[in-house]
Amino acid sequence: MKFLVLLLSITLWHVIANAESEWSFGADLQMSEQYFPEEYGENTNTSLFKIEIDPLAKWKQGEHWRFYLKPVLVANPDNKSSEEQIFIDPSEAYLKFQKDVLNISLGYHLVTWGVTDGYNPIDVVNRRQIFDPLRSKKLGSPSLMISESLSWFDYDLIYIPKAREAIMPGENSRWLPRDVFIPQVPENNLVLLLPPNLRYHWGKNETLNDALDNNVALRLQKTISIFDISLTGFDGAGGYPIIEPQVTGTIVQVSPKTVIQVDPDVTLNRKQRRIRQGGFTLVSHQWDFLFKYATSYTDDYGDYVNLPGWLHENVLGIEKTFNFNDAMLITILQYSFLDSEKQNDSNISLTEVFRRSWMAGGRLTWKEVWNASVLGLYDTLNYSTFFEMTLGRRFFDAWSVNLTADFIAGSSENPLGVYSKNDSYLLSVSRSF
Repeated sequence: MKFLVLLLSITLWHVIANAESEWSFGADLQMSEQYFPEEYGENTNTSLFKIEIDPLAKWKQGEHWRFYLKPVLVANPDNKSSEEQIFIDPSEAYLKFQKDVLNISLGYHLVTWGVTDGYNPIDVVNRRQIFDPLRSKKLGSPSLMISESLSWFDYDLIYIPKAREAIMPGENSRWLPRDVFIPQVPENNLVLLLPPNLRYHWGKNETLNDALDNNVALRLQKTISIFDISLTGFDGAGGYPIIEPQVTGTIVQVSPKTVIQVDPDVTLNRKQRRIRQGGFTLVSHQWDFLFKYATSYTDDYGDYVNLPGWLHENVLGIEKTFNFNDAMLITILQYSFLDSEKQNDSNISLTEVFRRSWMAGGRLTWKEVWNASVLGLYDTLNYSTFFEMTLGRRFFDAWSVNLTADFIAGSSENPLGVYSKNDSYLLSVSRSF
């Protein structure tokens, strides 16, 4: 936050120095109620009421100076995890200098690289708040960003002196495993059976290999004929820490896997790890279809025993738009396939959901006031599914009402099925000012 205060001070100085500065303001307000029909765990929520306000301020001085501020303010007062009741993040707050084809900005940035939907292996610059893994929020990265369009390619360079950590679910969250916990361990042979009166506690938080210091990201982009291509590189903190449970209990099985009946108190220790990643994306529009491909290769620093090792991710997608008299339909079909150095059966690894998965969906807008979307995901290795349906209506140009239903199916011993008791219905009302 000290960084943000300094940034605001610099901006104020510029405003005072030049009376021709122009300000504009706005805000987005959303109120939502989420209902979970099934109880899951002791002392967890079956409903969540949330208010979110995203104020917006823009400042402009002449042709070269710009300031953008859009923080996120969330109140979730009924949440039984105290860590989740209030969430405040600067999100986007930066001062930018632009001249001709050069942009230099300093502050908090949200960065979205990559071209695929739902699962984007290139999108690694920002950490996330993951109170709900299906609706995680990016955290603004305090960074210096330089972008320039040269005659033969465009580039984006990002330097993050001190990266932020992912914000994990609260101790009473229903998004932590409540039936079976399969942690990532070297031999991959441990299963924890959880008691009905489970009590989670966050424990030690360690950083390996200076993971949060001096993160750097670079993207090069080029259009060649009908192809848009990019090359990316990242050296910095991994998106999610390694989670290591510390438990006591009774061994009930030793072969082929060690199975432990766990005592009620479970401590979750975290280790922040450093990664390096190289990525490539390609987009091509032909035959009225949009073809997308993304691939990345990620490896860890260091020799800590629980590091996951190298990971090779690939995503292929195709998109098609259909236009009608008063409506437009956008459809997507996507397949992801991953290979890794180590087998990983951990049921808290979101990456494992996409090891061999199909995703299909569509979004229909009608008369510019109605919208409906459907999204389906099928994990072909674990036979788990995720299905989401949304219906929305806009009123008086500024108001929107949306109803969303999520359905998850699968065994609690796999990465998607662990959430199978978290089917939910979400009603939200939003207003733009």
